[in-house]
Amino acid sequence: MGTALSVFVFGISFGLILFLLAAGLSLTMGLMRILNLAHGALYMFGGFVGLAVAKYAHNYWAGLVAGAVCTGIIGLIMETGFLRRLYKQEASQVLLTIGFTYILINIAQWSWGTYPLSGIAPGILSGYVPIGNVTIPLFRFFIIGVGLLMAVLLWLFQARTRVGAIVRAGMDNREVVGTVGINLKVVFTGIFALGSVVAGLCGTLGAPITGVNLGVGWDALLLALIVVVIGGTGSIQGALLGGIVIGLLDAFGKAYFPTVAYFIVYVALIVILLIRPSGLLGRRMPAGGAETLERAAGRGTGPEEVEAGLIQIPRWRLISHKYLPYIVMVIVLALVPPLGGSYFQTMLTKVLILAMFAMSLDLTMGYTGLISFGHAAFLGMAGYSVAILLQRTPITSFWLVALIALVLTAILALVIGYISLRVSGIYFLLVTMALGQLLTTIAISWFSLTGGTNGMVIMSRPQLGFDVRWTNLKFYYLVFAFFIVCFIVLQRIVRSPFGSTLVGIRENEPRMRSLGFNTWALKYVAVVVGALFAGLAGVFFAFFSVNMVPSYLSLEWSALPMLMVIMGGPATLYGPCIGAAVIVFAEHYSRTYLPDRWPLVLGAVFVLCVMLLRGGFAQYLSLLWSKTGFVRPKAAQVRESAGTEVEA
Repeated sequence: MGTALSVFVFGISFGLILFLLAAGLSLTMGLMRILNLAHGALYMFGGFVGLAVAKYAHNYWAGLVAGAVCTGIIGLIMETGFLRRLYKQEASQVLLTIGFTYILINIAQWSWGTYPLSGIAPGILSGYVPIGNVTIPLFRFFIIGVGLLMAVLLWLFQARTRVGAIVRAGMDNREVVGTVGINLKVVFTGIFALGSVVAGLCGTLGAPITGVNLGVGWDALLLALIVVVIGGTGSIQGALLGGIVIGLLDAFGKAYFPTVAYFIVYVALIVILLIRPSGLLGRRMPAGGAETLERAAGRGTGPEEVEAGLIQIPRWRLISHKYLPYIVMVIVLALVPPLGGSYFQTMLTKVLILAMFAMSLDLTMGYTGLISFGHAAFLGMAGYSVAILLQRTPITSFWLVALIALVLTAILALVIGYISLRVSGIYFLLVTMALGQLLTTIAISWFSLTGGTNGMVIMSRPQLGFDVRWTNLKFYYLVFAFFIVCFIVLQRIVRSPFGSTLVGIRENEPRMRSLGFNTWALKYVAVVVGALFAGLAGVFFAFFSVNMVPSYLSLEWSALPMLMVIMGGPATLYGPCIGAAVIVFAEHYSRTYLPDRWPLVLGAVFVLCVMLLRGGFAQYLSLLWSKTGFVRPKAAQVRESAGTEVEA
């Protein structure tokens, strides 16, 4: 009995830490429609600051306040300086807050090193409470008291104050609230800062439970998001219920079912999604306007007007204008690699593999409007399938290995798509994120099959059925050939009637449903097709990387193709390829000249791309190419065309 009671106390205390962490996140999602993926990093940073101040000043309470104030200031800067310009732009919000996550993690590493810190408790709370044959730390009861007190205060704030009424009204209809003279910007800033303060407070308060290390931010974020999805967005009561449920499941799972304890949390998430997609106590909120990922490159006298027949230009010039950039790039990619060294060829190979990976996400995110944060699951699934088949079966044929890997990836996509498409918008992103992290956990835990954190080594090159003396250059050309095929096939898909319906769903799904389209089935197919191309990239990545490790399925690897798509230009296909090249070469030069600061550089790239590259490189390259004069008519042609129309 004493053991069960101690487990219950541990579960409740952990659940209330998750509640405090999730409450601020839930309010910002409910009121501001902002998904702050830096919330976990604020938890981590607040823990580092709080413990450092507490140890330096020999005062726990000073550390608690310092951690909260520090993260509150960071949150204030994030909202007023950056996020305020990105309302209703979900993809941009995600990338920006991921960028801040990388920046905060690297600053923490720079300041406190890579060693984890253990939490501390004030002297007055350092004792134990005997219950039966077990003793429970007094600090656990303190956490429960603080958590329940904060729950009451937050509920009173939301339900009994004027600001709380504004928050509730803003969740229900933000536009109407703005028309009655209420300054929502001030409310938004206050709510975001409050959530950041609570995250920093939790970092120090929860340190004895979770510890403080560079990876705890991602773990805390994932658990907080699961709490939000289970409890429901915008509800303090929902966050409290979700936190307690997850805390108890985690505690009793670890105590009585240690081998499957971590999976129980994900099972709860999936069950809730299947039964009640809006969460146990979630508020019904209107669908926010999704960000239009495709940006118009500017209009004028160009190929569109020419093809419409307004101006007569020779057809050969139109075809040359359309395909010449692609022809030039194919020639460059075919002829330049032999002129470079082995390392240069390796970098180009990585560019092409990641370009295929990014193009696969562009199909689902850029063209269909489904912002997935678990796309690395498909690359990792295919990569691990290749490694397992080559290591644990007699199969050696590249073609058979690739086929089996793609089939398994497609099956995974069918499962993930069925679960995740039960929700939309931010929830779709959260669910794909959680399911992707579930696969990461499976890869870590299933040591006998995957090798755990050590991964799986792939010692062979592709066996094509004929003798090939592999070199880096020959492997590059194999990847290059498949890259060309993938690009052509994806171009045919997005320019087909199916591709047009995907764009229609992205722009206005209710209208497409009213026209008789089964939008759910079309999105489902888009997820599976995108997963297949990601799986093909995973097949080559397995041979390229030589070692498949669980981190290739993680959130960090799901963030990279999102950055490539936004940086290069969504709904263009060639834009993500440009983004892949920029990221690979930026990583190379950063690791060469700033070896310890690559996460900081990557975070800065995230932030700069979101704030400065609206529409990506593709928009500016298209505009530049349309102004080259290659098909742009001369003044005499325009006057002649105008005169012809007048005569007609």
